[in-house]
Amino acid sequence: METILVHQFTEKLELLGYSKRVVADYPAYLRLFFVYLEQEEDIHTIKDITTEHLTGYHSWLQYVKHKDKYLSNGTVCYRLLAVKSFYKIMCAEKGTIADLSAGVITPKRKRSLPRHVPSEKDMNILLESIEPGNPITTRDRAILELMYATGLRNEELRTRTIDNLDLQEKTLFITGKGSKDRIVPVGDWVIPYLREYLETSRPRLINPKEPTDLLFVSKNGRMITNCNLNDLICKYAKRAGLEHRITPHSFRHACATHLLKAGADIRYVQELLGHTDLSSTQIYTKIDITFLKQAHKKYHPREQEQNDHGTGA
Repeated sequence: METILVHQFTEKLELLGYSKRVVADYPAYLRLFFVYLEQEEDIHTIKDITTEHLTGYHSWLQYVKHKDKYLSNGTVCYRLLAVKSFYKIMCAEKGTIADLSAGVITPKRKRSLPRHVPSEKDMNILLESIEPGNPITTRDRAILELMYATGLRNEELRTRTIDNLDLQEKTLFITGKGSKDRIVPVGDWVIPYLREYLETSRPRLINPKEPTDLLFVSKNGRMITNCNLNDLICKYAKRAGLEHRITPHSFRHACATHLLKAGADIRYVQELLGHTDLSSTQIYTKIDITFLKQAHKKYHPREQEQNDHGTGA
């Protein structure tokens, strides 16, 4: 069904600056939607699709199984967002198709709390375990210090270029999700690590035959891959003896949680992380309840009664 529209949709996603993941996933999910229409609804042309078919697809997704398991709420939402985006984008493209996007109602996604957010002590142990002594370790220390300081996403870190970093102003320019730009402070303590990397390590890692303006490069002078970044963080976490698995996103969680715990305004953290919706940032206020426990123990009247009984008063 309408293969050319899938190709046009993919091209528009790229032109509009959507992430690589979205550019890959949305067209694939759109094809699954078309397969559903052909097999379940006997619809073979896009002009015959109605809002009732969209509602039916929503219901079908909630009951279909993949590997003997029902699709998660997040997966259902993601697949519906692909269809909704297709209609919104392609309708705006000179009215290629009728806009049925309003008929795609996505379920509210449950915002789960991040698990095993590294503590301040864990982060210090991890970072201090990396001794900058060669081009790779110098690069890695700079990477991890920067991630902890700024809460960068995996892809945001890997795609930064030299001109995105201003060492004099101590800022980093970031293009985040949906091509939304922001400028974040780097942190005074990070600058020496970045300067050492740029002056002594990066020139030795760059491949003269394949020059690049990427800020951080692999040992072969190319872009660091998603797996590369995950692997190097896991390697250092294991060497540092940390109990729980640490990922690039763990650094983002740690940055936000530790800032809020120290008293940072939540809107500052929202801006730092590039969250459009404040509710995304508010998740981090619920992670560390140490202070809440202390206040509860100190002020709740029933706790006071327990303390009085325990002292024999």
